[in-house]
Amino acid sequence: MERKSELTKALLGEKFKELVAKKGFEKLTIKMITDAAGVIRPTFYNYFQDKYEVIEWLLWEDVFKEVSELMEQEHVMESLQLLFQRFGEDKTYYEKVFEVTGQNSFEEMLYGQVFHMEEIMVKHHPLKHLSNMPHVDEKVFLKFHAISLVNGLKYWLIRESKNISAGDAMEFYQYMMSHSILDLLDIENTEKK
Repeated sequence: MERKSELTKALLGEKFKELVAKKGFEKLTIKMITDAAGVIRPTFYNYFQDKYEVIEWLLWEDVFKEVSELMEQEHVMESLQLLFQRFGEDKTYYEKVFEVTGQNSFEEMLYGQVFHMEEIMVKHHPLKHLSNMPHVDEKVFLKFHAISLVNGLKYWLIRESKNISAGDAMEFYQYMMSHSILDLLDIENTEKK
């Protein structure tokens, strides 16, 4: 019986994802989801409170469940690659849910998952250089970093996913995180002019 329950929840999630990709989030009704899944409307509420909870559940099930497991096993690069890969596989869906704003915005849900992922990362690999910045603690640093990753994913999915593959986006993200803009500016040559 539990297996059937898991399958029904997964089916509702899959139909939700398909419908969001086609119609967008705002126009989607619970009835549309249950009709597509071939179940009655009350069945939806056995698994989810509302459409926002489906987004959150899918984000965990499709992306962060496995990403977090890899992080716990200290496979940092593999987990980041998987993160970009999963977003790339369902980019139309993620483009659409990034349009969900307000109190239950997708961006806030994603930020929470990314922040948690980074907490796992620093649990296994402590930060080196924060002692030089006494007014910036680890939590503040991770919040800034999580915001950077969320906005990077958003920009890539909404504006560049047709031009940049998930692998290339991951490489670019890795490059950006390992190089400060101050490291990349050719200040010496421009000051001499």
